[in-house]
Amino acid sequence: MLREDRERIRYDYILIATILLLTLLGLVILYSASYLFAHNQPRRFASGWTPLVGNIAAFVIMMVLFPIFALMKLEWLKNGKLMLFLLLVTVGLNMLPFLSYFQKATYDSGTDVMRWITLKKGGKEFISFQPSETIKVILPLYLTYILDKNKDRIGTFMYGPLPPLFVTSFFCIIVLLQSNFSDAALIAMTSLIICFAAGIRLRWFVMMLPVIIIAAFVLISNNDRWAQRMDSHRNKQELVSSQKTQIDFSKEAIQSGGFWGKGIGQGTLKVRMPEVHGDFVFASYVEESGFLGLLFYLVLIGVFAWIGYLIAWRGKDRFTQLLAFGLVTPIIIQTLLNIAVVAGIIPVTGVPLPFISSGGSSLLLTLIGSALLVNVVRRYVIHDTMGRK
Repeated sequence: MLREDRERIRYDYILIATILLLTLLGLVILYSASYLFAHNQPRRFASGWTPLVGNIAAFVIMMVLFPIFALMKLEWLKNGKLMLFLLLVTVGLNMLPFLSYFQKATYDSGTDVMRWITLKKGGKEFISFQPSETIKVILPLYLTYILDKNKDRIGTFMYGPLPPLFVTSFFCIIVLLQSNFSDAALIAMTSLIICFAAGIRLRWFVMMLPVIIIAAFVLISNNDRWAQRMDSHRNKQELVSSQKTQIDFSKEAIQSGGFWGKGIGQGTLKVRMPEVHGDFVFASYVEESGFLGLLFYLVLIGVFAWIGYLIAWRGKDRFTQLLAFGLVTPIIIQTLLNIAVVAGIIPVTGVPLPFISSGGSSLLLTLIGSALLVNVVRRYVIHDTMGRK
């Protein structure tokens, strides 16, 4: 009886609750981290909470769209024409930042990067969107489709590594041209892991590894901003307050949180980090919630990962296994990278913290991927229940 009850666990309900908790927690954390910043900025919105508005908008939109993605037929994702359409739309969106019409009003080619699609009204910006976030969802969907379709010929170069290599490389080049090395690295890493899990032979990875290392070295060496970040990380030393970097302030904020934290909204060291609501919001959270808050967040992310990978392991067919694995992996990798940056373990990457960092684009696409994951888990639960009847 106990064994049967364990098997009837509604993993989809648990996953939905986890996603909701992560999202709501993110809104609270972001409000606390961004309040002073928004208060000192020109008010683009009536509330003045500029960094928070994008995430609230994404949350409201997904309240409508989440059930659609969670209940849609997964078989639609096996349609080659639909997959081609999604790839073309993703490419088109990622080409728009190169057009002057979609660049911000104060765009400077010498200092600014081309990562956002910006819509303007009366010469003022009123909405922006980072199209590279779409790749983090669409690429895993494509990899699932093509690797499942070619499963009987995956051992050959033509039908195994070549299609993923071509599409992934194309996306990485576009993102690099947007001056976004961190997302390009994340996209490449995600693709490699999914392909490895799908069973592509190890020798292809061994052959590609030197090429990837050389390409990364050349790219970093020829970009002053990326090279400076690497040098700053390598040359760690004690600095006076006026010379400290965002990483130094971040580590101090984390350490000051202690076990209990200072209380939400009571952080004092977070104000020394410029735009802490972005990639370094985790430091603000740990300062205010302490070790207990850190543990709570890691438990939520752990449950999210556990359910995703459990379904990837137990899935009834190869397609749902790859889909579950492909949807959960980018979120987990991105989480680990962001925490590693904030803790000073790796150089600054510019990768946001899923569900929490400021940026409606990131939250919107993260929730779309999460809704699709709920769909996969729901399908597993229903089939598992029906199989026992």
